[in-house]
Amino acid sequence: MATFTQLASGNWRVQVRRKTRYVAETFRRRKDGEEWALEMERNIDRNESSKPRLVRNVRTFGDLIDLHDEDMREVGKPLAGQKLP
Repeated sequence: MATFTQLASGNWRVQVRRKTRYVAETFRRRKDGEEWALEMERNIDRNESSKPRLVRNVRTFGDLIDLHDEDMREVGKPLAGQKLP
């Protein structure tokens, strides 16, 4: 069963306890946490890995920056304060 707690920062802390296993993660949006919790519960029921979400195939620093930019757009944060050489 998943437990959702809203933190002072506005983020959501999601904890899943199932079959003596425990995983937790923090999300900006509750909906993202609900999807993650459902996936973790399914993985535990199937005796698969219950590790926190995996980072996509990031091979270079540029890939990491692109992933960060995508995450910022997804949560509606402006991409301000960035300096390019």
